[in-house]
Amino acid sequence: MKTTTRIASVLLTALSAALVSQAAVAQQATDTSKQLTREEVLADAILAKRAGLDQFHDPEIQQLMPEAYAAAQAKYRELRAGSAFAQEVSRIKLAAAR
Repeated sequence: MKTTTRIASVLLTALSAALVSQAAVAQQATDTSKQLTREEVLADAILAKRAGLDQFHDPEIQQLMPEAYAAAQAKYRELRAGSAFAQEVSRIKLAAAR
């Protein structure tokens, strides 16, 4: 009887570990950010500059001009969420293909 209980306990522990491991893998899959391509990183930098964020690289400037910094951030988010990002990525890919 002890052997049966011990086997059941081992199986239950193994099953629990498998379920926890599977849940961890599923959570990790949803938490992992999409890796950006080189073209996407370049396009992102171009849009940030176009929005004016390059003027606010120093945190002191951000504090001295909070309204302008917030406006530049809003413009960047607008560009990044719109079609400008995809267009810029396409432009970079075409330029690299030449």
